Amino acid sequence: MSIVDNIVLGTPIVPLEDLGVTPAEGTLFVDFAEVENDKGEVFLPTLLKHCEIFESTSKVKQAHNQRIKSTKIKDKLSKNLWRNIEGLEFTHFKIGRKIFWLIVGER
Repeated sequence: MSIVDNIVLGTPIVPLEDLGVTPAEGTLFVDFAEVENDKGEVFLPTLLKHCEIFESTSKVKQAHNQRIKSTKIKDKLSKNLWRNIEGLEFTHFKIGRKIFWLIVGER
């Protein structure tokens, strides 16, 4: 997979340009139906695996356990990889050498 600068889940509520996203950036668009479970929830590890940020959800769990112990990451949403996506979100992630924004819009 090529370098991803942004993962957009659903339909953004504002134009991506207003968020500083340029056409030159690698932006991956994901529909909720591609990653939601049978209850209509989106589990972040499933999304990260779907976008090939991680090769498995167990690798996400390992990274999550390391992040929870870290004092360097202050943002709660960025720190917690083992969670459901609950609503609109604009979160910056740095996972190893991968740096990207998660933009969660409407269904």
